[in-house]
Order: sequence, then structure tokens, then C-alpha cells
Amino acid sequence: MKAKILSYRDAKEISIVGYLSGLGYEPAKIKQDDCWYHSPFREERTPSFKVNAKSNVWFDHGSGEGGTILDLGAKLHQCTLFEFLEKLSNGNHGNISVQQHPPSIERPENKLVVVSAKEITNADLINYLDSRGIDQELANKFCKEIEFSIGPKSYKAIGFPNQSGAYELRNRWFKGSSSPKDISLIENGASRISVLEGFIDFLSVLKIDNSEIKQLTINSDFLILNSLRLFNRSLTLLQSYKEANLFLDNDTPAREAKVGLNGRGIVYKDASHLYKDKKDVNEFLIATQKAKQGQALPRKRSKGIRR
Repeated sequence: MKAKILSYRDAKEISIVGYLSGLGYEPAKIKQDDCWYHSPFREERTPSFKVNAKSNVWFDHGSGEGGTILDLGAKLHQCTLFEFLEKLSNGNHGNISVQQHPPSIERPENKLVVVSAKEITNADLINYLDSRGIDQELANKFCKEIEFSIGPKSYKAIGFPNQSGAYELRNRWFKGSSSPKDISLIENGASRISVLEGFIDFLSVLKIDNSEIKQLTINSDFLILNSLRLFNRSLTLLQSYKEANLFLDNDTPAREAKVGLNGRGIVYKDASHLYKDKKDVNEFLIATQKAKQGQALPRKRSKGIRR
């Protein structure tokens, strides 16, 4: 008899610490509610993978990724959230014999490998870009169509290069990166720099038809963090510019990052008020495009009474 599928809410109540233990991963150190592990996604000497047992969430300091048990399981098993939910529903979240040596997810058959990079022509990827308000021509100026493999399976994604030669990878269902994780810098020989969290936001500020945003980004270099956790390694770079304009998300982590900049005496202009009613720059772009499309729709004439 097929097991009943758990709800997402119930699945998130499953202990990540218990789940990892069932897979053979035990904390290298425990400090109050934080359990620190050697990352299951790569070989490392210093544990950089943290699970907060109280809030039951994880964060990988090496890649800047994190989330609930669903995000972790989907990444470990290289499947969709729903496919992993099915695994949990079938009882595949425990009762797994603990191995003496934790298995390495860095094994060749599980490693994400970039197979090829070319101009973006894939219809699904073009549709994905369109759903984010980005046209193919603009994306091809900065991005590539990446074919990558994980084990025997191959996939395609929009790839945005970072400073270390790796790629941030996005498609309709996948958000990840090849190794190593790093920032991206678009240099135009400018004396000011615009800072964004991700490359979709970067493409969005180039696409947005907004005079205030254009005024801030014209004749500008661009720093794309690719993860807010990489902000600290960019501080020296920011200090080398006469002007820094921040286009970060309207959320708590971004606000905390700005407080950190203030504490270090780094002067910047916060542009987030220009899209204060939206989560981020891309959401603002999509909203403005929809508004323009609505204005462009022809009005239907009301039928009058013929005399």
C-alpha cells in the first residue's frame, strides 16, 4: 500500500540532526543549539555546515546555501522537493544504518560538473528568462547556456560566471552553482559601483525603465555577490570606489548586511526604497512590465443604444 504523502509543514518538523545521523553524519562540534558538520557536499578539514537544532534549519557557509530539511534532502539526493517529500513519506528519513565514515557527496558520480557553455538557445531556458522579465538578447551578453551533469543525469541552466571561473546556475526548478562559489564583478572603468545579490537582479536593473534606477546605474561597475554571505570578502573592493549604490533585497539579512557596512565605516547609498513594496529588483521589474502591459491593452467600447 502506497504511503500517504506528508504535508510540507509536517515534513519540516522532521529533525535535520536526526536525518543526518541516519545518513551517517554526526556533528564535529556542538555549541548550544548549533551543530557543526563537515559539509556533506565536499571534502573539508574545518566544519562549515551548521544546523540549528532549535529552529531546525541548516546553512552551508562554504556555498552560502541553506533552508529546511526539504531543501537539504533535495540537494543531497539531486531531486525535486516533491520527489524528496515522497522519500520522506515512504520512511526514507531514518532507520538508515550509521556508517563508521560518513559518505562523501563529493564522489565523482555525485559531483556537479559543467559539461559545456554556449549561447542561450534552449526554449525552456528562454521561457524561464521571460518569466523573470529578462529577454534572450540581454541574457546572452552576460550569461551562457550551461549543460551540467550530476552523476549520470544531464541538465541545462542559465549560467552566470563568477570571479573564479565557476557558474551560478538557474532554471525554472534549479538554483545552485558549480564550484568554487565566488562573487562576480562587471568592470566598466567607472568610479562608482552598483551592488546586487544575484545575477537575475543584475540583469533586472539593466532592463528596468526607471529614471532613478538608471541614474544610479549609468556609468557604473557592478558587483554581484551571488550570496549575501560573500559580502565580507568584497569590503576592500567597495572601499576603492568613490560611490557605492546598494540594490539589495528588502528583507532582514540585507538589512543586517547594511548595518555591518555602517559598523565598518563604509559609505553607500541604499537604493532599496525605489522598490520598497517588492521583495527585490526582479520582482519590481516584473510588476512594472505587467503594469505597462495592462496600460497597453485596448479598452473595449461600450455598446450604446441605437436609436
